Amino acid sequence: MNYKLLLLFLCVICYSCNKKSDNIERFFISQGAGDQGVINKCYINIYPKNQQSKKTLLDYSLIEKINDSIYRKETYSPSYGLKSSKQFKIEDGEIMEINREKYYLSDTLVAFYTDKEATTYLTFRKDTVYYKTKLKNKDSFSKDIYQSTRMIKDTIIKNKPAKIVEQNTTDITVFGETFRDTVQLQSRSIYVQDLGLYSSIISTNKDVIERILVEQLLPSEFDKQSKHGIQRVGYINFDQTIDKDKELDLCLPHKLIADYYNGENDRAGFIGGKSNLKKLINSKLDASKLTNESGYLTFRFVINCKGIAGKFTTDESADFNYNKKQFSNETITHLYDILSSVKEWKPVIIRNKKRDSYFYLTFILKNGEIQDILP
Repeated sequence: MNYKLLLLFLCVICYSCNKKSDNIERFFISQGAGDQGVINKCYINIYPKNQQSKKTLLDYSLIEKINDSIYRKETYSPSYGLKSSKQFKIEDGEIMEINREKYYLSDTLVAFYTDKEATTYLTFRKDTVYYKTKLKNKDSFSKDIYQSTRMIKDTIIKNKPAKIVEQNTTDITVFGETFRDTVQLQSRSIYVQDLGLYSSIISTNKDVIERILVEQLLPSEFDKQSKHGIQRVGYINFDQTIDKDKELDLCLPHKLIADYYNGENDRAGFIGGKSNLKKLINSKLDASKLTNESGYLTFRFVINCKGIAGKFTTDESADFNYNKKQFSNETITHLYDILSSVKEWKPVIIRNKKRDSYFYLTFILKNGEIQDILP
């Protein structure tokens, strides 16, 4: 036997295998980025099927190489908070999940695989793969995910090789004994060599969701941006409020106070709605203390899980030209006294639990009269 020929033959086989693996890897990690990977910044346009105006969000995702066979993908929110993490491996054109976690403000969901044969969630082969997992926390919050993925075709995008895949997903969310929600999703995604997930269209019974890659950042650039030191939009510094000397009990730590928009139909607010709030204010209002003021006087505050309001601030008030304005102390104090006299507010309800949340009310004043109250 010619051992030199045999050795050469084996080297050719190994080179071909590595070349194939490298080609698949390049659909996830940019050329020249090294094992650090890159951060993909994407716009997410949401088009409600009920003809409401579209919403545009953004997120970030990182895929990096851990070792010769294992990769990690992390996704981040617009405020650079970690939303999810998974580890996976690539074999013969298929991507198999090893572990997965999804993060919420006060919950971590961890994946449990009941069927080890069903951890392949993406294929670049021309056939169909099936994936299923249960993500759950230590209590009563879980998500069951069933997904089929089919490789459609190879194509060219921006003069680069690309692969188009389709997915059908059933996502079942369970919280406690009363909340259960099932969502069906159909998607078509395009993966471009050296760019990663380039675009996708996801359709549900409520929305069409379009994802578009707009920028790629090195991890060092992303870290620099994420350390900007700016708090969330609704953040209130408790040491700089009108009532900073008064205590306000919170259900969860300060950093976990929910934002204005959380709760969907169970958002925080005044019990009885806006009309009852206006009646209360009018019943206690002394118009002489509005001192002929005009503009937008905004009170931001916290409504805790017990429906008690506190930590009031007026740092976002403006005149009618939207220039920042300082209202008179008499006006601010009078309206603060009325709002702080309310004994009970409606707390936000998130996943069947009452939570602390930020809230705001804007008084539209014109020549010392209240024209309206927002929202």
